[in-house]
Formats: sequence, C-alpha cells, structure tokens
Amino acid sequence: MNAPILVGACGAAALLFASSLPAAEPTCRVIRVQDGDSLTCLSAAKQRIEIRLADLDAPEIAQPYGQLAQLQLFRLVYNKSVRLEVVEQTRYGPKVARVYLDDLYVNGEMVRQGAAWVDGDPHLTPLETEARSLQRGLWGLPQAEIVPPWQWRSERGDRLSRR
Repeated sequence: MNAPILVGACGAAALLFASSLPAAEPTCRVIRVQDGDSLTCLSAAKQRIEIRLADLDAPEIAQPYGQLAQLQLFRLVYNKSVRLEVVEQTRYGPKVARVYLDDLYVNGEMVRQGAAWVDGDPHLTPLETEARSLQRGLWGLPQAEIVPPWQWRSERGDRLSRR
C-alpha cells in the first residue's frame, strides 16, 4: 500500500533533480550581428536568442574600429550554426555566452584579431597581448583613438556604460 507513495516520491525527487541540471548547450544559426560583441541567433525551435559575447568588450559602432569589429564578427559567424555556452542568463536582455563555431572559440578569436578588449576571463589575456604587440586590429590605430569601450561610453554618459 505504501509502494505507490514511494514510487511517486522518487519520481518527484527525480524531476526536481533533473530540473537543477544544466541544460544542454544550445546550438543556433546566427541571423544578425549587432556589433563586435552582440549577435542574434535562431534556435532549432525558431526562437530568437539575443547573445552578448562573454569575457570581452568590443568598440561601440560609433567608436573608432567599431564597424570593423562588427564586420569581423559578421564574417566569422553570420548565417552559421554556433554552439552557445551560456555563462549568465538574466530574466530580460541578452544571454551572456561563450560562442563556438565548430572547434573555434569565437570570443577568443575576436580578441586574437584585435577586435575587442578582454573583460573577464584571464585566459584570454595572452591573446590580447599578442594582438597589441603585433598591432593587430584596433591596436594598429593611432594611440589617441584606442579608447576602451567602457571609458568611451562613460565619457558620453551612455546608458550602456553599466555593461
């Protein structure tokens, strides 16, 4: 007589445990690149997913090198299937994610190409150091034009400065 209750309790515990497990890494097709660190994908279920690339900060579109950073990300991922490793999910706004194109870590590649500053993961710092030393991407600009995006936003009182 107590057996059905035990089975029911075990089933409920299993459901509770399963819901706390991390979701499988989603894949999606990139349908828009807003700037050098933001994109939109379409899931297999045809849902739009707004993504901000984790651990980096690219120049804003109106900033020196901003449009080129957007173009670099566009060339890497537009209309391609990418895998997302979501590191932060807010209720509203974009998901913050590490983005992979097959075996290529897109976030790291943007830093390696000199299209973004490292803003988080210290493992990316050597890629930024290399880009700086080779004057790759934005690091080839005149020194006066190399302004970190967080500073650029702050100087303009931009609402995005709280990134």
